[in-house]
Amino acid sequence: MESSKPPSGESCVQHPSILNPLMTKSNLTFHLFPQLPKEIREMVWTQSLTCERYITVELWAASLRAGVFDLQKTLPRNPPIDKQYILMLVSPPRPSALFGTSAESRASACRFYRVHLPCYVSRKSQSPAPATFWFNPELDTLEIYGLRNLMNFANDFWRHDCRKVGLRNVCFDAKNCFSFDDFYQLAASTDQLCQAVSRLKHVTFIWYTDIHRVDSYLRAPSHPFPSNDPRSLPVAGVTGSFSRQPDPRPIDDLLLNNAFKPVFRHLEGRAKDWMNGFQRLRAKGACVFRVAYTTGTRRTPFIIDGADAMEYLKDEEEKWRNMWGVSRRSLPRESEFLNGVSKQLDNQLQTAFGFWTVSLEPQDRVASDYSHQPVFPKNYKPELCLFHL
Repeated sequence: MESSKPPSGESCVQHPSILNPLMTKSNLTFHLFPQLPKEIREMVWTQSLTCERYITVELWAASLRAGVFDLQKTLPRNPPIDKQYILMLVSPPRPSALFGTSAESRASACRFYRVHLPCYVSRKSQSPAPATFWFNPELDTLEIYGLRNLMNFANDFWRHDCRKVGLRNVCFDAKNCFSFDDFYQLAASTDQLCQAVSRLKHVTFIWYTDIHRVDSYLRAPSHPFPSNDPRSLPVAGVTGSFSRQPDPRPIDDLLLNNAFKPVFRHLEGRAKDWMNGFQRLRAKGACVFRVAYTTGTRRTPFIIDGADAMEYLKDEEEKWRNMWGVSRRSLPRESEFLNGVSKQLDNQLQTAFGFWTVSLEPQDRVASDYSHQPVFPKNYKPELCLFHL
């Protein structure tokens, strides 16, 4: 996946506490636009859509009860006999405005997002509703759960793609990371597996801490983060359009190594196993493997815009103040922990809603023996994926 910019036509502003670009609606119109040649108008529509997206999908399998589907976390020992499944999108990206601007813009958007799949959409506390979602194989990264139907989904994705590109960019939860042998068992045949593997271009294992940034500071004695750095950890809870860049904020080397240490320790040799397995099955072309890191969980807090992000930061500020009150009553004034909490209340470091990514390729300067604590070069900057709020 290549780096991309926020869609044109949307202004990008920076909030003092948020690093992410905040999209604002514009009432400006270009009255001469309809007079432009159709080819130029098509280029404008396409450019406004060209941006990477991150989408969480769940593949619900048929349960033992007739007509009932649910998310099954365990993997079968053999390919599923029943190929029926439901595609569930969890808090998916907002549809592009081009779907409702004009007949021409809608047609352009449908061509750009050319893989149209029936699905159910789950948003916050609402009940799942039937829908159709439009995917772009080149720009969309799918974080997939319910892996027993992964091969069936990959095949359906390919069948609905008029260009026959298929599923290219996938992400798996690192804590639920299964072995490549398990992945192998999901295919009905070796040919099906080889076809699915040959289409993949990027595989990412994402690590959710499952704890808040404030809680990560509480665990400082066992994971010694520098006292002024927890706010540099990226925050989860967003899906949709995003862009890639080196993290522009100051990041302590110790924090970076301590953040990724449990990730690499958990993956152990499985990442290499996947890379070797792909190499055996691919006749040509390389697949890029990455590890991603973010704080929080994938399901909360469902941050979809700048207002949600600010609400998150307000709640976090309250957590720091509560910790300050408790610490001040129970710890001596010169306590290092108490001083660290005080620094957090004064910290003006911008928060990044998104995730860090680190390539597993040896040429990308991360220690090749990544089954143990990674060794990042001094002043190493991980790639930061920032969601457009």
